[in-house]
Amino acid sequence: MTMIYDVVVLGGGIAGSVAAKSLAEQGWRTVVLDRQRFPRHKVCGEFLSPESLATLSRLGLLEAVQSLSPSVISSTSLYLESGGVIRLPLPGTALGISRYRLDASFHQAAAAAGASIREGATVISVNMEDRDYTITLRSEGHTEVLRARAVIAAWGGAGLAAGGVKGRKEPDDRQQPDDRHWSHSQRHEGDVKAARQGRLRSSSRTPDYVGVKMHYEMKDFAPDCVQENSAVELYFFRGGYAGVNQVEDGKVNVAALLDRDDIPSKHRSVAGMMEEAACRHPKLHERMAALHAMPATASAVSPVRISMQPVAWNGIPLIGDAICRIPPLCGDGMSMALRSAELCSLYASRYLRGELSLGDWECEYREAIMREFSKPLRWGRLTESLLSSVILSRALPALARLAPKAARGMIQATRLRI
Repeated sequence: MTMIYDVVVLGGGIAGSVAAKSLAEQGWRTVVLDRQRFPRHKVCGEFLSPESLATLSRLGLLEAVQSLSPSVISSTSLYLESGGVIRLPLPGTALGISRYRLDASFHQAAAAAGASIREGATVISVNMEDRDYTITLRSEGHTEVLRARAVIAAWGGAGLAAGGVKGRKEPDDRQQPDDRHWSHSQRHEGDVKAARQGRLRSSSRTPDYVGVKMHYEMKDFAPDCVQENSAVELYFFRGGYAGVNQVEDGKVNVAALLDRDDIPSKHRSVAGMMEEAACRHPKLHERMAALHAMPATASAVSPVRISMQPVAWNGIPLIGDAICRIPPLCGDGMSMALRSAELCSLYASRYLRGELSLGDWECEYREAIMREFSKPLRWGRLTESLLSSVILSRALPALARLAPKAARGMIQATRLRI
C-alpha cells in the first residue's frame, strides 16, 4: 500500500524537524525521513545565537529549549593566531545546548504536533509525476514508495545534487565516531586524479575542511583563568579554527574546522585532530589541558565547504545546511536552520492551500532566502578571512579597543536580521 502525505521532509536535523512540526500543526499530513537514528552526536558549535531565540519563540519551541538546561552565554572571546585577544559582549543572551539533546527535543515536538518521524529510512529516489512526488525508500530491508504533494530537502550541507529531484540519492555524510579515521580515500575523484598526476593545488584554492566535535568535562584543578563559562571562545590558527563553549550539565563542547590537506596522518582520528588543533594555538592548548575528553561524544564530517551563495531551490525547496554553510565562526548556523524552516513552512502551507503555484513558491522563497541570508554569508566570509590572517589580525585587537562599536557591528553583520 502506497502511503500518501501532504509533505515529505528529507532529513531529521534541526531544520527538518522544525519544518515538520510547523506543517503538522497546520493540519498537513507530514512525515520526516532520515537514514540515521536519533539522538546522536553531530558536528556542531552547539550555540544558539541571540537572534535564534526570537525564532524559537515564534515557533513555540523556546520553552522546550529552555527546559533542557542550556548554558547561558553572554560574550565572545576571539583568540587570534598572532596572539591578540578580542573580547566582545553579545547583543543578547545566547544558549549552549548539545545537538544530542536539542534534536531529540525537536523530534518530540514534531511528533506531538502530529508529524511522523521515520528513522533508518534511506531515500533512493525522488521523482515528480504530474503535480505530485513519488519517493522511493529502503527501510529495514524493504523497499517502499510514498507519494506526497510537496517534498522539502533538509538533507544537510553535502546533499546538493546537480539533478535536483529526479533520481536523487542521499549523500553519505555520516558522522564518524572517534575510532574511525578520515583518510585520503574520502577525497573527491577529481582530487585523487589530480594527486596521481602530481599536480599541486593553487595556494588560493578554497579549502576542503574536516569538521570534528567532542564534549569535555572540567577537571577539578581547572584554573579560574581558563573557565570562561559564559563566553563562546574562538581560537584561530594555521589551517583552521576551533570553538569552545559550555553546553548543558556543565559539559564543554569543542568543535574544530581543519584544512583536510594539512592534517598529519598520525592525527586523523577525532581525538588526534583535536590534539592537532590544540598544538596550533597555545591558549587553546592551555584551555584543553583543563578538560577531560568524553570519547563517546566524538563525531566528524568531511568535506565541509563554506558556501559562496545561498541556494534555496534545487528541484525542491532546500532548508538548513542544504541552503548554505555559513562560516562556523559566525555562530548563526542553527539560527539560519530555524529561520529557513520557518520561511519554507509558510510558503509550503500557502502552496498546499492553493494560494501559490509551485513556480510562485519557488520564486518567492528564493527571494526571501537571498534577502535574509546573502548579507550574513558575505560578511561571514569576510570576517573569517580577516580573523584568520596572521598579518591583519595583529592590528585587530587595537582597532577593536579604539572602535568597539565598529567591531561589534562587524560581528553583528554576520547575523540574520529577524
